[in-house]
Amino acid sequence: MDSAAILQTFTILLFAHLLGDFPLQPVRIAIRKGQIPILSIHIAIIAGTAVVLLGFFPPAIIATIAVTHFCIDLFKSRKGTFNLAWFLADQAAHIAVVAAVSILWPADLSRSLIYSHLTPGELSAVLSAMMLGSGFIIAVLAGTYAVELFLRPFGEEIEGFEPGLKKGARAIGQLERLLVFVFIVTGQPLAASLVIAARAIMAFGELRGTSDRKRVEYAMLSAFASLGWAVGIACLAVWAAGLF
Repeated sequence: MDSAAILQTFTILLFAHLLGDFPLQPVRIAIRKGQIPILSIHIAIIAGTAVVLLGFFPPAIIATIAVTHFCIDLFKSRKGTFNLAWFLADQAAHIAVVAAVSILWPADLSRSLIYSHLTPGELSAVLSAMMLGSGFIIAVLAGTYAVELFLRPFGEEIEGFEPGLKKGARAIGQLERLLVFVFIVTGQPLAASLVIAARAIMAFGELRGTSDRKRVEYAMLSAFASLGWAVGIACLAVWAAGLF
């Protein structure tokens, strides 16, 4: 068993999955995946992204990813609920399939239109960048849903709580996580610490004068959950990229 080929395949398929499930999945598709035609469009995007990033069409890999992704998403859409446990379970199931496929059928990149002409050093650089790209998607984009779903039970204890984050709040959270991610990936932990400190100061400023203890706790939990997610994923991405 070629461990290098397995890692290469996993890295490419993971990046393809995350691209297809987040930036390439519009909200109008995400909320209607219980409908077979809509879900089929999503699966076509998932499979197509995998083929494009692999640079060739390995039938066993693509068929397995397409069929299992279809089944997992259909089950979640019709049986699951939109909470953190289901979100994490859904992503864990998809990533487990990617890992299994990589072990069973490691891709022969010598057949790839993209990678076959690269030197070993160039291939390592590309795969390392893909791993960091996966980290970016998880930290910044997937983090929006993970943090929001984590906070929802705490927010429901607050009078007048409205589920979900407004567009402005989501954008700010994504920008904060992006900055932390970039600073950690580029080896600037001090700058990342300054972002975290600035966010904490901002949260305290917003809460000045309020007597609602639950809102204070919610605001602080929101800040640290968002930035903690970014720090953890960034550190994991740096470690994974260093495998190449």
